[in-house]
Amino acid sequence: MKTLEKYLICAVVAMFGLTACVHNLDVVPHDENKIMDFDQNAVFSKCYATLALTGQQGPAGSGDVDDIDEGTSAFIRMVWELQEFPTDECWVGWNDPGLPEIRTIKWNSLNQLVQGLYYRFYFNITLCNHFLENASADGDGATQIAEIRFLRALNYYYLLDMFGNVPFADKVNAQKKPQYTRVQVYTWLEEELKDLENVLPENRLSDFRVDKYAAKMLLARMYLNAEVYTGTPQWEKARDYSKQVIDGPHKLHTTSLGGVYSAYQEMFMGDNFRVVGGASGEGLLNIYQDGIHAQCWGGSTFLVAAARDKNVYVNPATSEGWAGYRCSPEFIAKWVDLDKTPAILKNEFEMPAMLGDDRAIICSVLNTGAPVVHADTAIHTADSIRPRGNMGDFYNSWSLLKWTGRYIENPLGEEITVQPHGPQFPDTDVPFMRVGEAYMTYAEAQFRLGNNSEAEIAIKALRDRAHNTAAFTLSEQFLLDEWCREFYAEGRRRIDLVRFGKFAGPTADYHWEGRGGNASADGLIALDKKFNVYPIPESDIVAGGLTQTEGY
Repeated sequence: MKTLEKYLICAVVAMFGLTACVHNLDVVPHDENKIMDFDQNAVFSKCYATLALTGQQGPAGSGDVDDIDEGTSAFIRMVWELQEFPTDECWVGWNDPGLPEIRTIKWNSLNQLVQGLYYRFYFNITLCNHFLENASADGDGATQIAEIRFLRALNYYYLLDMFGNVPFADKVNAQKKPQYTRVQVYTWLEEELKDLENVLPENRLSDFRVDKYAAKMLLARMYLNAEVYTGTPQWEKARDYSKQVIDGPHKLHTTSLGGVYSAYQEMFMGDNFRVVGGASGEGLLNIYQDGIHAQCWGGSTFLVAAARDKNVYVNPATSEGWAGYRCSPEFIAKWVDLDKTPAILKNEFEMPAMLGDDRAIICSVLNTGAPVVHADTAIHTADSIRPRGNMGDFYNSWSLLKWTGRYIENPLGEEITVQPHGPQFPDTDVPFMRVGEAYMTYAEAQFRLGNNSEAEIAIKALRDRAHNTAAFTLSEQFLLDEWCREFYAEGRRRIDLVRFGKFAGPTADYHWEGRGGNASADGLIALDKKFNVYPIPESDIVAGGLTQTEGY
């Protein structure tokens, strides 16, 4: 049972003075009389709902963030797009405002998506501050306060990672918000999360609330990237905190519940709360989605629908099909030699066995039936993966179908035994942080410390879950590729490329099609190191007297 459902239903209309849109950092309630009518449970719910929903009345019509399409303004979608679309994992052929510049790494401080994400984070932070200023610690209140502090820290983490030197406020009505350096934000986050690991509950009170292990995982992620954020590596701390998560109550999901889909596939299905939730579920932060009660164009609806169109790759989870993102050649090369791709005609159910890894939920044939078809050589797309240079057409690459939306009990054939809750919006919850990250973090930290045997054990646990029996040799390149194989399409690829020095700057010697606008197979475009972070929106530079990131 999704116990947060009742909270999300009421949170759609409960902002208590924070219903208006965000234009700049000076976010204050528009009707101050409403502050006096503080409903703690409703605002607590709305703080969580900012991760799942976009506004006050369902999928559209009263969005939280101004000057951007409401569906695009979703926390999940905006983080995902700006962490995935500039990377080697997927192509997108859309030309939505700001998106071509994100795809080709040519953005500036006026980019609509950059501005939208920045204001989404600060909207969420302002709401958390509003709650923390007014909440009572009575009853469940102390736990609520700790959880909202975590959500505020999560938003500040993404500002740290994606924007660098950013304004900081822990009160709603701070007069002039100081601009913290990246090191200052990092230091505040470290202190805040280390305190939260002691005050958050040992066991979460709902599948869609957090416990102390979410704080430990976020600390481990920060420590893994500490050299990027502060100039000083923290491999030992990354190792120690990720090990605490591994040894905690949340465990890798390794055994298929239904026997039809693999354990890995089940984490991205319509009833995945069964495997990422619960006391031992793999999810450390699960974002609630539901086709009836949590309708949003930017959550798992985006993840499922943007990978399909309405005529091919048919899926019972949604009637929507937006023909958006699909596999890049470099992503496919993580699984198979590109020279061999024309000979591979497999749908997403056959491909994992063909490639020897349950995680390879990708498709090289057009899917003209629901939900499974066999290869049709007249319409297959495998040949069009080579030559390269066809980024604009959705059908010129294999499809990336990890986010399925199906239910675990659904058979692979056309007969569906379990119906989705609604016809348009998938029920697939988003495991935004999960235990698999702790294993990869532990492996990389141990590798950096020279402890290859320990690193190999952690890697093997993930590959065993995926039934991948291939031998491997640890190296930086292997680890970077393994991060991709385990976490592709989960909204983190840019973080890993930056940490490995492969995204932008003088060490970035990794070419992928579309990087810097290069649509050929050869030739590396040098990218200024400034692109390792996004710029602060120009509107806030002017209004807040802020200093722009160097180079922008």
